[in-house]
Amino acid sequence: MAWLQSITRLPVLLKGVLHPADARQAVSMGAAGLIVSNHGGRTLDTAPATATALPRVVQAVGGAVPVLVDGGIRRGTDVLKAMALGASAALVGRPAVWGLANAGAAGVAHVLRLLRDELEVAMALTGCATLANATPALLDATEDKAFRPGG
Repeated sequence: MAWLQSITRLPVLLKGVLHPADARQAVSMGAAGLIVSNHGGRTLDTAPATATALPRVVQAVGGAVPVLVDGGIRRGTDVLKAMALGASAALVGRPAVWGLANAGAAGVAHVLRLLRDELEVAMALTGCATLANATPALLDATEDKAFRPGG
């Protein structure tokens, strides 16, 4: 990481962070952000799901750097769930590639528009006026306000 930072002025984000200790080490080494990713589960089939690792990584860095999530984002509701779990942003590589393969740049634009529309509907149905309103309670069906308007 030191070498990479020495040859660029760009912020360096580390992808593939799944463990809180790795997240803390990355921040201490100067990472500008982290990307929670299990690389689609293709690299190590027993790697944890990103939704499982994300809250622990977010907690470990305590807001020191943005934490993005990559993997499993296929619908706008997935984006809302990722935000509720603490992500700063969700990456949508595979859906964008599907759009590109199907209809070129217009296909990518269409996929991104669908994701945005689905996210906005999910936010409205769960009472989230902003993404900041998406908290872990939104995902806990045992919470009194989970999945309820205004909750």
